[in-house]
Amino acid sequence: MSLTQSASTPSKTVFESPVIPAVKQTPVRSVPFTKQYGFRRTVVQRVEAFLKANELSTRDLPAMYVKSAICLSWWAISYGLMLYSGVAGWHFLVALFFALSFGLATGSIGFNIMHDANHNGYSDRPWVNRLLGLTVELVGLSNFIWRQQHNIWHHTYTNIAGLDEGLEMDGWVRNSPRDIWKPIHRFQHLYAPMVYALAGVGLLLGRNFQVYFTGRSGDTFRYPPMSRNDKIVFWIGRFINLMVYLVLPALVFGIGGALIIFAVTSMVTGFVMAVILQMAHVMDDVEFPEPTGDPLKIENEWAIHEVQTTSNFAPNNPILNWYVGGLNYQIEHHLFPHMCHLVYPKIAPIVKATCEEFGLTYRCYPTFRAALKHHWQSLREFGRQPV
Repeated sequence: MSLTQSASTPSKTVFESPVIPAVKQTPVRSVPFTKQYGFRRTVVQRVEAFLKANELSTRDLPAMYVKSAICLSWWAISYGLMLYSGVAGWHFLVALFFALSFGLATGSIGFNIMHDANHNGYSDRPWVNRLLGLTVELVGLSNFIWRQQHNIWHHTYTNIAGLDEGLEMDGWVRNSPRDIWKPIHRFQHLYAPMVYALAGVGLLLGRNFQVYFTGRSGDTFRYPPMSRNDKIVFWIGRFINLMVYLVLPALVFGIGGALIIFAVTSMVTGFVMAVILQMAHVMDDVEFPEPTGDPLKIENEWAIHEVQTTSNFAPNNPILNWYVGGLNYQIEHHLFPHMCHLVYPKIAPIVKATCEEFGLTYRCYPTFRAALKHHWQSLREFGRQPV
């Protein structure tokens, strides 16, 4: 069983100047996927049969609760020791060490707890998902914004410029060969690490409030109205961020020390989260589809689109697997987002075999280093002026 060449075979995109994404030329809020090849139905049936035959649960896994306790304890202990180092008069470098640990721990909460919970993949009980999903506020993000930006836009329209907000970095980085090119992008492979690091600062101090007060984060990204509860949660989250990142550290280290602590923690969290999320999609060997027609549409099956726009990496790295919450199994995550990430390694062979049967390339970089290297090479490629 195989698909047509146009629907299945990946290739580096050839594009002509000027490059302006179709959605940014004709802004739309959604586009339909118009084809059905049976891939999604087949892979879902096979995975469900495997889970049933092996009596495997996909949510409320005891190991996930233990993992969550470890992540939250790491977060709290790192923060407490960071503050205590100032109270006890230890050298400021000790505080910076714990600030680094705190930033990494914050990332672990984002990758694991809030991510699964906000996809309703943590528990069969909705209230558990809602409660643990609020840990997104500890990361500095907004629960309301994350659900719209990530769950809906990114997971539905992966790698479609103008509809996948995960590609957007305020024009500083060109993450798609389909997107608008600027002369500064020639050097983006050199300065991208700083942009990634500052992404966390930008969310905390800028984008959260931009979306709250304007209802949008760009010309093609308009958010639905916030409910009263959404607004209450938003401001509680911002208050927690203010206290955790600035006020309490300022009481211990002074304003100058608090700002240094804030820079370290937010930049560490921003960098690690940006790198992991970008490596799964911003590669020059994945697809960056363009909607066509009038009205705009994607002539493909949604599940096939997800495979073609996504790559896995380092599946045999146990430390990375634990830390990034299964996001290195990104193909499985995009096909089964409502499933706890601890199950992904078990279903990956089924997904891979089904992809091969349908003529789809199952992209997987064997190591983190290989994926990171290719990502930066891709940034360099996307930074070249279109011809």
